[in-house]
Amino acid sequence: GCLAMSRKRKQRPPPFTEAADGDPLAATLARWLKSRGVVWSSARVATTREGVVAGYGCVALQPLRRGEELFRVPRAACLGATSAGADADGTDGDCQRRLALALLEATADWAPFLAMLTPARCPWVWSESERRLLDGTELEPVVEAKLRALAEEHASLPQAVAEACGAERYAELCALAASHANPWWGGCIAPFNTTLNWARRPNVSFEPRGSKWVVGVATRRIRAGEELTQAYGGATADLVYRCGFAPPPAAEGEEGGSGSDDSDDGDGDDVVQVSLGALARAVHAASGGGGEEGGGAARLVRERSGALERSGAVEPSPWNGVDQLTFELGPRGEGTARLVGAALLLLAPEEEWW
Repeated sequence: GCLAMSRKRKQRPPPFTEAADGDPLAATLARWLKSRGVVWSSARVATTREGVVAGYGCVALQPLRRGEELFRVPRAACLGATSAGADADGTDGDCQRRLALALLEATADWAPFLAMLTPARCPWVWSESERRLLDGTELEPVVEAKLRALAEEHASLPQAVAEACGAERYAELCALAASHANPWWGGCIAPFNTTLNWARRPNVSFEPRGSKWVVGVATRRIRAGEELTQAYGGATADLVYRCGFAPPPAAEGEEGGSGSDDSDDGDGDDVVQVSLGALARAVHAASGGGGEEGGGAARLVRERSGALERSGAVEPSPWNGVDQLTFELGPRGEGTARLVGAALLLLAPEEEWW
């Protein structure tokens, strides 16, 4: 699942050993999965703490072929699944209320599955001092908006539920839901998909198969002893927000590093959002306007944002609850020309502005 990781370089995990078969939590989970109709080969894949990046993960016990189906998960094993089909997208913006309450109200028979879910360190459950690390980044207004939304959601809960689940606990449950949920069956938390760790070059992907199953398939050959991994999404900001970690940069010669010609590293999807307000403040200061003094930067945004938006140079922020216009910059300089053009328009003298 989504696991909180530091920005330090990851150490290579220790080799997998058969001792992991004696893990009581993993053994209990295996019995529970079978009782729920989940299909996988325990002779080919093990759930373990050994040989994985962090927490519990899955490791190949035998070589696995590209295209091989490794996991087949039915609705009955997925927490929060609705009567919708497996391919029914249940995403509800950035609101995790339904799944948070499903976690809160889960009955004892879900305990073996819930015991394996790793709490997520999403930034809205960070301390105030930790959140200061986001000052000046695109996530600063996003997390502020999320904290306001969480307070409103908790205040709207039925009184008995709100008393049983304080605001802090509700935020933690929403973080757990955000980091582990997928859109299948109207939005649910699915076995094995919650267990596989993130990797720069993943080797497993999950997808609905008809209306009754979600399957995990090997996307490349996997060696015996290799950890099974997946992608959680493209942008680093999204990983920080939904999973509480930023991937370390790839080293020279490592898959995805600057000396590698591997094209499956996932870095090509990474983007960053720069707000028009931040650009206006920089332009105003660079032109001798003295930063925010006199509200000059705010005036630039107010007077010229309409023309910039109509030109396609800026777009509304993709983040829920954030009312800003932004530029999207890619890892290879995509979007730079639009940003520079917007800066020049913001710098244009009043008499030349149309």
